[in-house]
Amino acid sequence: MHFIEKIRAEHPAPFYIYDGKVISEQASILQETFPGFQFLFSVKANPFLPVLKKMAALGIGADAASAKEVALAIEAGMPAENIYYSCPAPTNEDLAQVIGKCHIIADSFHVLILLEKLADDRNLHLPVGLRIHPDFTMDGSPQVPSKFGIAESHIRAVDFAKKYPHLSFEGLHIHIRSQVLDTEQLGKYYDNVMALAVRLQDFLGTELKYINFGGGIGMVYDAEKQSPLDYKKLNKIISSAKEKHLLSAKLILESGRFLACDCGTYVTEIVDIKESYGKKFYIVKNGANGFFKPVLRQFLLPFHPDHIGAFYEPFATENDSYDIYVLSDSDETEVVDIVGHLCSGADIMAKDVTVKKGTIGDLVTFNHAGSYAYSLAPLLFASQPMPQQFFIDA
Repeated sequence: MHFIEKIRAEHPAPFYIYDGKVISEQASILQETFPGFQFLFSVKANPFLPVLKKMAALGIGADAASAKEVALAIEAGMPAENIYYSCPAPTNEDLAQVIGKCHIIADSFHVLILLEKLADDRNLHLPVGLRIHPDFTMDGSPQVPSKFGIAESHIRAVDFAKKYPHLSFEGLHIHIRSQVLDTEQLGKYYDNVMALAVRLQDFLGTELKYINFGGGIGMVYDAEKQSPLDYKKLNKIISSAKEKHLLSAKLILESGRFLACDCGTYVTEIVDIKESYGKKFYIVKNGANGFFKPVLRQFLLPFHPDHIGAFYEPFATENDSYDIYVLSDSDETEVVDIVGHLCSGADIMAKDVTVKKGTIGDLVTFNHAGSYAYSLAPLLFASQPMPQQFFIDA
Protein backbone atom coordinates (compact mmCIF):
# COMPACT_ATOMS: atom_id res chain seq x y z
CA MET A 1 0.00 0.00 0.00
CA HIS A 2 2.98 2.36 0.45
CA PHE A 3 3.22 2.64 -3.35
CA ILE A 4 -0.38 3.82 -3.48
CA GLU A 5 0.22 6.43 -0.79
CA LYS A 6 3.43 7.63 -2.43
CA ILE A 7 1.79 8.01 -5.85
CA ARG A 8 -1.28 9.68 -4.40
CA ALA A 9 0.89 12.27 -2.67
CA GLU A 10 2.01 13.47 -6.09
CA HIS A 11 -0.87 12.49 -8.40
CA PRO A 12 -4.62 12.57 -7.81
CA ALA A 13 -6.68 9.41 -8.16
CA PRO A 14 -7.76 7.61 -10.25
CA PHE A 15 -4.72 5.71 -11.45
CA TYR A 16 -3.44 2.24 -12.27
CA ILE A 17 -0.37 0.67 -10.69
CA TYR A 18 1.38 -2.25 -12.42
CA ASP A 19 3.92 -4.36 -10.52
CA GLY A 20 6.72 -5.79 -12.66
CA LYS A 21 7.69 -8.30 -9.96
CA VAL A 22 4.32 -10.04 -10.36
CA ILE A 23 4.86 -10.28 -14.13
CA SER A 24 8.22 -11.97 -13.51
CA GLU A 25 6.62 -14.46 -11.12
CA GLN A 26 3.89 -15.36 -13.59
CA ALA A 27 6.40 -15.73 -16.42
CA SER A 28 8.39 -18.16 -14.25
CA ILE A 29 5.30 -20.35 -13.81
CA LEU A 30 4.83 -20.53 -17.58
CA GLN A 31 8.51 -21.26 -18.22
CA GLU A 32 8.52 -24.12 -15.71
CA THR A 33 5.24 -25.58 -16.97
CA PHE A 34 6.05 -25.30 -20.69
CA PRO A 35 9.84 -25.67 -21.09
CA GLY A 36 11.06 -24.83 -24.56
CA PHE A 37 7.93 -22.87 -25.52
CA GLN A 38 7.86 -19.29 -26.82
CA PHE A 39 5.42 -17.06 -24.93
CA LEU A 40 3.51 -14.14 -26.37
CA PHE A 41 1.82 -11.30 -24.52
CA SER A 42 -1.45 -10.09 -26.04
CA VAL A 43 -0.75 -6.38 -26.48
CA LYS A 44 -4.47 -5.56 -26.38
CA ALA A 45 -4.53 -6.79 -22.77
CA ASN A 46 -2.29 -3.94 -21.65
CA PRO A 47 -0.49 -1.75 -24.22
CA PHE A 48 1.21 0.45 -21.57
CA LEU A 49 4.78 0.77 -22.85
CA PRO A 50 6.60 0.03 -19.54
CA VAL A 51 4.59 -3.20 -19.26
CA LEU A 52 5.56 -4.16 -22.82
CA LYS A 53 9.21 -3.34 -22.09
CA LYS A 54 9.08 -5.66 -19.07
CA MET A 55 7.72 -8.43 -21.28
CA ALA A 56 10.49 -7.84 -23.81
CA ALA A 57 13.13 -7.97 -21.07
CA LEU A 58 11.77 -11.38 -20.02
CA GLY A 59 12.07 -12.67 -23.61
CA ILE A 60 8.31 -12.63 -24.14
CA GLY A 61 7.03 -11.75 -27.60
CA ALA A 62 3.87 -10.05 -28.78
CA ASP A 63 0.50 -11.21 -30.01
CA ALA A 64 -0.48 -8.10 -31.98
CA ALA A 65 -4.00 -7.48 -33.27
CA SER A 66 -3.31 -4.26 -35.18
CA ALA A 67 -0.54 -2.47 -37.04
CA LYS A 68 -0.33 -0.04 -34.09
CA GLU A 69 0.27 -2.96 -31.70
CA VAL A 70 3.09 -4.21 -33.95
CA ALA A 71 4.64 -0.74 -33.72
CA LEU A 72 4.26 -0.72 -29.91
CA ALA A 73 5.94 -4.13 -29.64
CA ILE A 74 8.87 -2.89 -31.73
CA GLU A 75 9.12 0.28 -29.63
CA ALA A 76 9.21 -1.90 -26.51
CA GLY A 77 12.27 -3.70 -27.86
CA MET A 78 10.74 -6.94 -29.13
CA PRO A 79 12.49 -8.36 -32.20
CA ALA A 80 10.45 -8.99 -35.35
CA GLU A 81 10.81 -12.78 -34.98
CA ASN A 82 8.97 -12.56 -31.63
CA ILE A 83 6.01 -10.54 -32.94
CA TYR A 84 2.97 -12.33 -34.40
CA TYR A 85 0.27 -10.29 -36.11
CA SER A 86 -3.21 -11.79 -36.27
CA CYS A 87 -6.46 -9.91 -36.86
CA PRO A 88 -9.93 -11.15 -37.95
CA ALA A 89 -10.13 -8.69 -40.85
CA PRO A 90 -7.01 -6.61 -41.56
CA THR A 91 -7.19 -4.12 -44.41
CA ASN A 92 -4.72 -3.95 -47.26
CA GLU A 93 -3.25 -0.85 -45.61
CA ASP A 94 -2.79 -2.72 -42.31
CA LEU A 95 -0.95 -5.57 -44.00
CA ALA A 96 1.26 -3.22 -46.01
CA GLN A 97 2.39 -1.57 -42.76
CA VAL A 98 3.46 -4.79 -41.03
CA ILE A 99 5.20 -6.71 -43.81
CA GLY A 100 8.80 -7.34 -42.79
CA LYS A 101 8.17 -6.31 -39.18
CA CYS A 102 6.59 -9.48 -37.79
CA HIS A 103 5.09 -12.88 -38.57
CA ILE A 104 1.79 -12.41 -40.37
CA ILE A 105 -1.04 -14.86 -39.74
CA ALA A 106 -3.86 -14.96 -42.31
CA ASP A 107 -7.35 -15.23 -40.84
CA SER A 108 -9.29 -15.76 -44.10
CA PHE A 109 -8.94 -16.54 -47.78
CA HIS A 110 -9.49 -12.83 -48.51
CA VAL A 111 -6.46 -11.97 -46.41
CA LEU A 112 -4.43 -14.53 -48.38
CA ILE A 113 -5.52 -12.82 -51.61
CA LEU A 114 -4.40 -9.45 -50.22
CA LEU A 115 -1.06 -10.88 -49.12
CA GLU A 116 -0.50 -12.62 -52.46
CA LYS A 117 -1.07 -9.31 -54.29
CA LEU A 118 1.23 -7.38 -51.93
CA ALA A 119 3.97 -10.00 -52.30
CA ASP A 120 3.62 -10.00 -56.08
CA ASP A 121 3.75 -6.19 -56.24
CA ARG A 122 6.89 -6.13 -54.08
CA ASN A 123 8.50 -9.13 -55.80
CA LEU A 124 8.61 -10.99 -52.47
CA HIS A 125 8.23 -14.57 -51.38
CA LEU A 126 6.25 -13.96 -48.20
CA PRO A 127 6.03 -16.46 -45.33
CA VAL A 128 2.63 -16.53 -43.60
CA GLY A 129 0.78 -18.48 -40.97
CA LEU A 130 -2.77 -19.79 -41.17
CA ARG A 131 -5.36 -19.30 -38.46
CA ILE A 132 -7.70 -22.27 -38.61
CA HIS A 133 -11.07 -22.72 -36.94
CA PRO A 134 -10.74 -26.44 -36.17
CA ASP A 135 -13.28 -29.23 -36.26
CA PHE A 136 -12.66 -29.91 -32.54
CA THR A 137 -13.64 -27.75 -29.55
CA MET A 138 -12.13 -27.15 -26.14
CA ASP A 139 -14.69 -29.23 -24.24
CA GLY A 140 -15.68 -31.82 -26.83
CA SER A 141 -19.01 -30.19 -27.66
CA PRO A 142 -20.07 -29.73 -31.33
CA GLN A 143 -18.20 -26.98 -33.14
CA VAL A 144 -20.07 -23.72 -33.79
CA PRO A 145 -19.61 -21.07 -36.50
CA SER A 146 -17.02 -18.37 -35.81
CA LYS A 147 -15.79 -15.16 -37.38
CA PHE A 148 -12.24 -16.24 -36.50
CA GLY A 149 -10.01 -18.26 -38.80
CA ILE A 150 -10.58 -20.47 -41.84
CA ALA A 151 -12.79 -23.50 -41.23
CA GLU A 152 -10.66 -26.65 -41.16
CA SER A 153 -12.83 -28.39 -43.75
CA HIS A 154 -12.35 -25.48 -46.20
CA ILE A 155 -8.56 -25.75 -46.01
CA ARG A 156 -8.58 -29.17 -47.66
CA ALA A 157 -10.43 -27.86 -50.73
CA VAL A 158 -7.67 -25.42 -51.80
CA ASP A 159 -4.45 -25.95 -53.77
CA PHE A 160 -2.36 -23.43 -51.83
CA ALA A 161 0.80 -23.71 -53.94
CA LYS A 162 -1.13 -23.00 -57.13
CA LYS A 163 -3.43 -20.29 -55.80
CA TYR A 164 -0.84 -18.37 -53.77
CA PRO A 165 2.51 -18.78 -55.56
CA HIS A 166 4.19 -15.87 -53.72
CA LEU A 167 3.31 -17.20 -50.27
CA SER A 168 4.89 -19.95 -48.21
CA PHE A 169 2.94 -21.43 -45.33
CA GLU A 170 5.08 -21.78 -42.26
CA GLY A 171 2.78 -21.61 -39.24
CA LEU A 172 -0.48 -22.74 -37.68
CA HIS A 173 -2.50 -20.59 -35.29
CA ILE A 174 -5.47 -21.85 -33.27
CA HIS A 175 -7.40 -20.01 -30.59
CA ILE A 176 -10.85 -21.11 -29.49
CA ARG A 177 -11.13 -20.17 -25.81
CA SER A 178 -9.47 -18.18 -23.05
CA GLN A 179 -9.55 -18.59 -19.27
CA VAL A 180 -9.53 -22.41 -19.04
CA LEU A 181 -8.93 -23.88 -15.57
CA ASP A 182 -9.55 -27.56 -16.40
CA THR A 183 -6.12 -29.21 -16.68
CA GLU A 184 -7.32 -32.31 -18.57
CA GLN A 185 -9.38 -30.21 -20.96
CA LEU A 186 -6.53 -27.87 -21.75
CA GLY A 187 -4.07 -30.75 -22.17
CA LYS A 188 -6.44 -32.48 -24.60
CA TYR A 189 -6.75 -29.24 -26.56
CA TYR A 190 -2.98 -28.96 -26.98
CA ASP A 191 -2.85 -32.59 -28.12
CA ASN A 192 -5.60 -31.91 -30.68
CA VAL A 193 -3.76 -28.84 -32.01
CA MET A 194 -0.56 -30.87 -32.48
CA ALA A 195 -2.52 -33.56 -34.33
CA LEU A 196 -4.01 -30.90 -36.61
CA ALA A 197 -0.51 -29.55 -37.26
CA VAL A 198 0.60 -32.99 -38.43
CA ARG A 199 -2.40 -33.19 -40.79
CA LEU A 200 -1.69 -29.69 -42.11
CA GLN A 201 1.96 -30.52 -42.77
CA ASP A 202 0.93 -33.62 -44.70
CA PHE A 203 -1.57 -31.60 -46.74
CA LEU A 204 0.79 -28.72 -47.52
CA GLY A 205 3.80 -30.96 -48.07
CA THR A 206 6.04 -28.85 -45.86
CA GLU A 207 7.17 -28.75 -42.25
CA LEU A 208 5.66 -26.01 -40.13
CA LYS A 209 8.08 -23.64 -38.40
CA TYR A 210 5.71 -22.66 -35.58
CA ILE A 211 2.48 -23.74 -33.95
CA ASN A 212 0.62 -21.06 -32.02
CA PHE A 213 -1.85 -22.63 -29.58
CA GLY A 214 -3.41 -19.27 -28.76
CA GLY A 215 -4.55 -18.66 -25.21
CA GLY A 216 -6.42 -20.88 -22.83
CA ILE A 217 -4.33 -20.77 -19.66
CA GLY A 218 -6.72 -19.54 -17.00
CA MET A 219 -6.07 -17.65 -13.80
CA VAL A 220 -8.10 -17.65 -10.60
CA TYR A 221 -10.36 -14.65 -10.10
CA ASP A 222 -12.51 -16.12 -7.30
CA ALA A 223 -10.53 -18.36 -4.93
CA GLU A 224 -13.72 -19.69 -3.31
CA LYS A 225 -15.17 -21.04 -6.55
CA GLN A 226 -12.11 -21.66 -8.74
CA SER A 227 -8.97 -23.75 -8.46
CA PRO A 228 -5.76 -23.08 -10.39
CA LEU A 229 -4.49 -25.37 -13.10
CA ASP A 230 -2.36 -28.30 -11.99
CA TYR A 231 0.87 -27.10 -13.62
CA LYS A 232 2.88 -30.28 -12.95
CA LYS A 233 0.16 -32.43 -14.47
CA LEU A 234 -0.18 -30.10 -17.45
CA ASN A 235 3.58 -30.30 -17.99
CA LYS A 236 3.39 -34.10 -18.16
CA ILE A 237 0.48 -33.99 -20.63
CA ILE A 238 2.30 -31.53 -22.88
CA SER A 239 5.54 -33.54 -22.77
CA SER A 240 3.67 -36.70 -23.72
CA ALA A 241 1.91 -34.98 -26.63
CA LYS A 242 5.22 -33.59 -27.95
CA GLU A 243 6.78 -37.06 -27.92
CA LYS A 244 3.76 -38.58 -29.65
CA HIS A 245 3.54 -36.12 -32.54
CA LEU A 246 7.28 -35.61 -33.17
CA LEU A 247 6.94 -32.03 -34.37
CA SER A 248 10.02 -29.91 -35.05
CA ALA A 249 8.06 -26.64 -35.05
CA LYS A 250 8.47 -23.92 -32.42
CA LEU A 251 5.59 -24.18 -29.93
CA ILE A 252 3.97 -20.88 -28.92
CA LEU A 253 1.47 -19.86 -26.24
CA GLU A 254 -0.35 -16.54 -25.88
CA SER A 255 -1.07 -15.43 -22.34
CA GLY A 256 -2.02 -11.81 -21.87
CA ARG A 257 -4.24 -12.33 -18.86
CA PHE A 258 -2.06 -14.88 -17.05
CA LEU A 259 1.04 -12.71 -17.30
CA ALA A 260 -0.46 -9.34 -16.42
CA CYS A 261 -3.82 -9.56 -14.68
CA ASP A 262 -2.51 -9.90 -11.11
CA CYS A 263 0.11 -7.19 -11.60
CA GLY A 264 -2.46 -4.40 -11.76
CA THR A 265 -4.39 -2.42 -9.15
CA TYR A 266 -6.98 0.23 -9.98
CA VAL A 267 -7.11 3.06 -7.46
CA THR A 268 -9.96 5.55 -7.38
CA GLU A 269 -11.44 7.95 -4.83
CA ILE A 270 -14.77 8.43 -3.08
CA VAL A 271 -16.10 11.85 -4.13
CA ASP A 272 -19.58 11.61 -2.62
CA ILE A 273 -21.67 9.39 -0.33
CA LYS A 274 -25.44 9.21 -0.63
CA GLU A 275 -28.30 7.31 0.95
CA SER A 276 -31.46 6.63 -1.01
CA TYR A 277 -34.41 4.49 0.17
CA GLY A 278 -32.26 2.37 2.43
CA LYS A 279 -29.33 2.00 0.03
CA LYS A 280 -25.92 3.62 0.58
CA PHE A 281 -23.83 4.65 -2.43
CA TYR A 282 -20.12 5.38 -2.53
CA ILE A 283 -19.69 7.50 -5.65
CA VAL A 284 -16.15 7.30 -7.04
CA LYS A 285 -14.17 8.97 -9.78
CA ASN A 286 -14.01 7.16 -13.10
CA GLY A 287 -16.08 4.03 -12.68
CA ALA A 288 -17.02 2.78 -16.15
CA ASN A 289 -14.70 5.36 -17.73
CA GLY A 290 -11.78 4.12 -15.67
CA PHE A 291 -12.18 0.38 -14.99
CA PHE A 292 -14.98 -0.92 -17.19
CA LYS A 293 -14.88 -4.68 -16.56
CA PRO A 294 -16.65 -4.61 -13.16
CA VAL A 295 -19.38 -2.49 -14.76
CA LEU A 296 -19.78 -4.89 -17.68
CA ARG A 297 -20.06 -7.73 -15.19
CA GLN A 298 -23.03 -5.98 -13.58
CA PHE A 299 -24.71 -5.73 -17.00
CA LEU A 300 -24.56 -9.50 -17.41
CA LEU A 301 -25.39 -10.70 -13.89
CA PRO A 302 -29.19 -10.66 -14.36
CA PHE A 303 -28.79 -12.99 -17.35
CA HIS A 304 -25.98 -15.13 -15.91
CA PRO A 305 -26.35 -15.08 -12.11
CA ASP A 306 -24.16 -18.15 -11.48
CA HIS A 307 -21.52 -18.16 -14.20
CA ILE A 308 -20.87 -15.64 -16.96
CA GLY A 309 -18.93 -18.07 -19.16
CA ALA A 310 -16.26 -17.80 -21.83
CA PHE A 311 -18.35 -16.24 -24.61
CA TYR A 312 -18.01 -12.72 -23.20
CA GLU A 313 -14.22 -12.80 -22.78
CA PRO A 314 -12.31 -10.57 -22.47
CA PHE A 315 -15.07 -8.06 -21.71
CA ALA A 316 -16.40 -9.88 -18.65
CA THR A 317 -15.10 -12.70 -16.48
CA GLU A 318 -16.39 -14.52 -13.41
CA ASN A 319 -19.11 -13.10 -11.18
CA ASP A 320 -16.82 -12.42 -8.21
CA SER A 321 -13.72 -11.25 -9.98
CA TYR A 322 -12.32 -8.45 -7.83
CA ASP A 323 -11.26 -7.84 -4.24
CA ILE A 324 -12.43 -4.35 -3.35
CA TYR A 325 -10.93 -2.37 -0.48
CA VAL A 326 -11.78 1.03 0.97
CA LEU A 327 -8.55 2.43 2.41
CA SER A 328 -10.12 3.79 5.56
CA ASP A 329 -9.02 4.11 9.18
CA SER A 330 -12.44 2.95 10.38
CA ASP A 331 -12.92 -0.33 12.24
CA GLU A 332 -16.54 -0.49 11.08
CA THR A 333 -17.89 -2.05 7.89
CA GLU A 334 -21.03 -1.39 5.89
CA VAL A 335 -22.82 -2.73 2.84
CA VAL A 336 -22.77 -0.32 -0.10
CA ASP A 337 -23.01 0.02 -3.84
CA ILE A 338 -19.86 1.45 -5.42
CA VAL A 339 -20.82 3.54 -8.44
CA GLY A 340 -19.05 5.88 -10.81
CA HIS A 341 -19.85 9.55 -11.33
CA LEU A 342 -20.97 9.28 -14.95
CA CYS A 343 -24.47 10.46 -15.92
CA SER A 344 -25.69 6.87 -16.25
CA GLY A 345 -27.53 4.64 -13.81
CA ALA A 346 -25.61 1.69 -15.26
CA ASP A 347 -22.24 3.00 -13.99
CA ILE A 348 -22.17 0.41 -11.17
CA MET A 349 -18.87 -1.18 -10.17
CA ALA A 350 -20.15 -3.32 -7.29
CA LYS A 351 -23.52 -3.94 -5.63
CA ASP A 352 -24.13 -4.81 -1.98
CA VAL A 353 -20.45 -5.21 -1.19
CA THR A 354 -19.19 -5.21 2.41
CA VAL A 355 -16.29 -2.79 2.86
CA LYS A 356 -14.70 -0.67 5.54
CA LYS A 357 -16.79 2.37 6.34
CA GLY A 358 -15.46 5.16 4.17
CA THR A 359 -15.59 8.91 4.00
CA ILE A 360 -15.33 11.32 1.11
CA GLY A 361 -11.69 11.42 -0.01
CA ASP A 362 -10.89 7.81 0.91
CA LEU A 363 -9.32 5.66 -1.79
CA VAL A 364 -10.94 2.50 -3.19
CA THR A 365 -8.83 -0.23 -4.82
CA PHE A 366 -9.69 -3.07 -7.22
CA ASN A 367 -7.26 -5.94 -7.91
CA HIS A 368 -6.97 -8.02 -11.12
CA ALA A 369 -6.58 -4.79 -13.07
CA GLY A 370 -3.45 -5.54 -15.08
CA SER A 371 -5.14 -6.94 -18.20
CA TYR A 372 -8.20 -5.91 -20.20
CA ALA A 373 -8.77 -3.03 -17.82
CA TYR A 374 -7.57 0.41 -18.89
CA SER A 375 -7.58 -0.73 -22.52
CA LEU A 376 -11.31 -1.62 -22.40
CA ALA A 377 -12.66 1.50 -20.68
CA PRO A 378 -14.70 4.10 -22.64
CA LEU A 379 -12.25 6.78 -21.57
CA LEU A 380 -13.72 9.61 -23.65
CA PHE A 381 -17.26 9.42 -22.27
CA ALA A 382 -18.25 12.72 -20.59
CA SER A 383 -14.83 14.27 -21.39
CA GLN A 384 -13.48 13.70 -17.89
CA PRO A 385 -9.77 13.40 -17.00
CA MET A 386 -8.36 9.97 -17.80
CA PRO A 387 -6.74 7.74 -15.17
CA GLN A 388 -2.96 7.81 -15.08
CA GLN A 389 -0.77 4.70 -15.20
CA PHE A 390 2.35 3.86 -13.20
CA PHE A 391 4.80 0.96 -13.41
CA ILE A 392 6.89 -0.23 -10.48
CA ASP A 393 9.49 -3.01 -10.50
CA ALA A 394 10.97 -3.26 -7.03
